[in-house]
Amino acid sequence: MATSFSFASNGKAIVEARRAESRIKEEHSVSVAGHLRIDLDEYDARIRTFVPGYEEMIGRAAAALRFVAVSSPTVVDLGIGTGALSAACLQSRPDARIVGVDSDPGMLVGARARLAEAGHVELIESDFLAAALPKCDAFVACISLHHIRTEEEKRALYLRCFEALVPSGIFVTADCFPGERARVAEYQREAWLAHLMQSYTAKEAEQHLESWAGEDVYFPLADEIAWLQAAGFGAEVLWRRDAFAVIAGFKDQEAARTQPA
Repeated sequence: MATSFSFASNGKAIVEARRAESRIKEEHSVSVAGHLRIDLDEYDARIRTFVPGYEEMIGRAAAALRFVAVSSPTVVDLGIGTGALSAACLQSRPDARIVGVDSDPGMLVGARARLAEAGHVELIESDFLAAALPKCDAFVACISLHHIRTEEEKRALYLRCFEALVPSGIFVTADCFPGERARVAEYQREAWLAHLMQSYTAKEAEQHLESWAGEDVYFPLADEIAWLQAAGFGAEVLWRRDAFAVIAGFKDQEAARTQPA
C-alpha cells in the first residue's frame, strides 16, 4: 500500500495536502451560478499565488505534445477547470482538438470563455473517473488528479487511459508529487510556504496548507511512476520543482526510450 503525504503543520510529512484549484472553484461558485461568468484574470492571479512555478509547470505539460507525431491530435483534458492547460496546449499545438472533462459546471463556464476563439473544443460535464474515455492521442491533467483519493482508483484510471490512447499516445500529468522521505517532504513543505508567503502572511500561509490538508491526496513521485509503468507506460519526469512535477507516460515505450532530452 502506497503512502500519501500531508503538508499540514502537524509535522507528519506527507498524508493528503492542498486544495488550490478546488478552493477557487468554491470561491467562484456563487458568481458563476448568479452571473454565468468567472473572472479569469482573478482566477489566474490567485492560482499562481497558491502553486509554485504554475506558469512553467503548465507550459512544460503543454510542450509535451511535441512528442505527439500525428497532425490534428485529439487531446483530452481531465479536470479541465477553467481551461488554462488546454489553452497552453493549443499554443503548443494549434492543430489540436480539445476534449475537456470536468464535473463542475462553473469551471466549464470559465473554460468555454477562455477557449472561445479555439476552433475545435468539446466540453463534457462529468466526473472523469466515471466518464467514458474517448480514443485519443493524448491525455493531459493539471492539479486535478490529486482529487483521486486511493491508489486503486488512480491505478485504474491510468490503465483506462492507456487503453484509450492510440499506439503512439501520451499521458501527461502536472501536480504535487512529494518525495518519499520525511526530511525531503519537510523541505518541500518549507519551499511551498516560502512561495505562499510572497503573497500572504506567515499565519495565512500556514492556514492555507491546513485548510487544504485532507482535501487532496498526493502520492510520492516514485509511486506515481511505478503505477504508470504498471499500466504499460514508459514513464518520464519532464519537469520538477520541489514537490511539483510534470510526468509523461508514453504508450510506445520504445519511443519513450529514444526521445531527445
